Amino acid sequence: MKLILKFTLLFLLISLGVFFVGGVITYQVVKKEIDEEQERFLLERLEFFTNWIQKHSPEEAFIREKIQIYPLNAGHETDVVFSDTVVMHRTLERLEPHIKLDVIRAVNGRLYKISLFEIIVEEDDIVDSVRESMIKIYLLLTVVMLVVGSLVGVILFRPFNQTLDQIKNFRLDQNSPLEFSKTGTVEFNKLNSFVQEMTGKIQRDYRSLREFTENASHEMQTPLTNAIGKLELILSSGQLTEENNDRIIATLSTLKHLSKMGNSLNLLTKIDNREFEKIEQVNLSDKLNAAIDNFSELIELKSLDLKSEHEQNVLVAMDATLTTILINNLLSNAIRHNVEHGSIKTFLDQKSLIIKNTGPALGVDPQAMFDRFRKDQRKGDGLGLGLAIVKKICDYSGFQVQYAYENENHKLEILFRK
Repeated sequence: MKLILKFTLLFLLISLGVFFVGGVITYQVVKKEIDEEQERFLLERLEFFTNWIQKHSPEEAFIREKIQIYPLNAGHETDVVFSDTVVMHRTLERLEPHIKLDVIRAVNGRLYKISLFEIIVEEDDIVDSVRESMIKIYLLLTVVMLVVGSLVGVILFRPFNQTLDQIKNFRLDQNSPLEFSKTGTVEFNKLNSFVQEMTGKIQRDYRSLREFTENASHEMQTPLTNAIGKLELILSSGQLTEENNDRIIATLSTLKHLSKMGNSLNLLTKIDNREFEKIEQVNLSDKLNAAIDNFSELIELKSLDLKSEHEQNVLVAMDATLTTILINNLLSNAIRHNVEHGSIKTFLDQKSLIIKNTGPALGVDPQAMFDRFRKDQRKGDGLGLGLAIVKKICDYSGFQVQYAYENENHKLEILFRK
């Protein structure tokens, strides 16, 4: 729900309470005004009939629809008293509430009891009138607020929406900082200033971190490559004892593992920094077939039985470089963690890519399969970064990756649509 709509609804909710209290106050004011007017009207009629008595000095009772005058032989004058009563309404032919004025006055030396009646505006009529007027005014206010709120949301929040669009399109690796135009709203200017300062700092930190990562990777790979090359030369010389030969082979394996790990960590950092932005329609069928050809020698070397079932021209939207890395890591993982004379099965259609390979069950929680450097408790070695890279690429590309162990087979499935 948009902020302006929330504000409008909150305002209307508060207005509803204000209108309720206002209706009660309006009712009291209207009722008081009507009562005062009715009493004033009866007092004016009292003066009129007092003058009438003074002129005619009636000896008998004078009774009409809304007036009663009785001559008295004894008593004393009284003040005017107002009271409520019910009187038969001649036109409506039913009892209706009236306001009544009673007073005893001496006129021409004689006492007269005078009673005057006037129909009352009933309370339910006042309530109905106030309720109707308040409801109509509130409905009008609701319509006006919703229309005005929509217009204000478009006009007043335009700078805010422009800021959101710029933030949405912001990239860490862009050279220029965010630039915001001045607005007529102080709060929006403060927001833009804060966002500009914050994104500028993030860009500087990102460039420093990226430079450090690239330098560290380069500085680490260079001596590793030199060391590997020199050890391979020593190994190929044939002048080593069998014991030293084994030691150098182990050292070479460790150095190659470090080199591969450094490249993998650098790749993960690049994916995290969203440096693979060239999204295109990649033919996954061709990529998978090419990767299988590249790994054919390793598959034969380990005496693995490979079975493939691929649909042709399966297209997915992702970065081509990441596609190659994804498939290579999946096949490499299926070969590395397989058993001698085992099997590998690949299945590809428009919905998913499935790779199965034989092998013993893992000694690690399947949910932790894609964590970095997760240790297999049974084998004592790490699962490396291959599956962590697979998971990172899938998340980056909007895919879903699932793992299961079925019938002594490891199954990795990538769903192209979550």
